Amino acid sequence: MIQDKERYFVMRIKNDMSLQMQDNGKFLVGTGAKKVECRIVNYCDLEERSEFRLATNLPEIGKFIVSNEEIGEFYRSRWQIELLWKFLKMHLKLDRLITKNLNGIEIQIYCCLIGYVVLQIVDIPKEFGSKALDKLRYLQAFMCENISYVHWFRKIVF
Repeated sequence: MIQDKERYFVMRIKNDMSLQMQDNGKFLVGTGAKKVECRIVNYCDLEERSEFRLATNLPEIGKFIVSNEEIGEFYRSRWQIELLWKFLKMHLKLDRLITKNLNGIEIQIYCCLIGYVVLQIVDIPKEFGSKALDKLRYLQAFMCENISYVHWFRKIVF
């Protein structure tokens, strides 16, 4: 929960959201009685050419100082994790769990992560692309042409 005083958060807020500034320079974010005091950081992603407003309760003074640039990097790293899970769920079929057993769920997640790592290290012809989804589609088409796993694995690895 955003209201938990003992936990830190970094979250994106809409650029057009109206904020109420406090006397200490921080802002109130939230609705009704659930407003939380936090600082607002503007973050510019140069790769995507977009600007974000981030709300956080990370300290800016004291023993553990967290700069605005670090907060932007936290958000960017968190977003990369979200994109990884989206890829695993959409393309490596992690959205459907085979079992309800904790051990089985862990095995399924590890298998998907191993598949993702294989996609990262495998080389395919440049004309098919270089993204993980391009590699996955290439491998799927390649496997359809060559039914035997031994044959297609030899062609990819050796």
